Amino acid sequence: MNTAQERARAVRRRYDLQRSCDIERILAAENVEVLRFPLAGRLEEVIVFNFIGVRDTIEDARQVYELLAHALGHYLLHAGNQIEFVLPTNTLIADQWERQAWDFAFELFMPAAMVETCLHDGWSDSDLQEDFEVSDEFFRRRMEAFRRDHAMQSSSNRREYERNEYSDDW
Repeated sequence: MNTAQERARAVRRRYDLQRSCDIERILAAENVEVLRFPLAGRLEEVIVFNFIGVRDTIEDARQVYELLAHALGHYLLHAGNQIEFVLPTNTLIADQWERQAWDFAFELFMPAAMVETCLHDGWSDSDLQEDFEVSDEFFRRRMEAFRRDHAMQSSSNRREYERNEYSDDW
């Protein structure tokens, strides 16, 4: 589990997050204000100080909540660095911050432990998506990240097992 996921778990516990719409309550408690306004280009959300701007043409509430969770990840993980984020010379850092912010949002709205339990219990993708109240795109990206993380964890466990299994002193 990475730092972004750990931070999301802490936020879930602190604010007793039950549904994605609870993000509004979390933002209020964190003193973050949300504004809707036109954003140009590919930008759908932006955060400056304690203000999150969300593109005003996005009408799906689920997508708005997801963007707010993503921006909250930036706010909590990268506070004070938003100006650096947009500089073209820092694309490696920008890519890392984007992934961290999405990891935060994924864990906030679809915690890995809950996803794993549901999958183990035989839930379908449509049941999962409906229960977690997330958009198609968010669900697709979350499941990709879940499978990536799960594969990395399995690979790490396998290497640990092999290291212990074959390290016997003769």
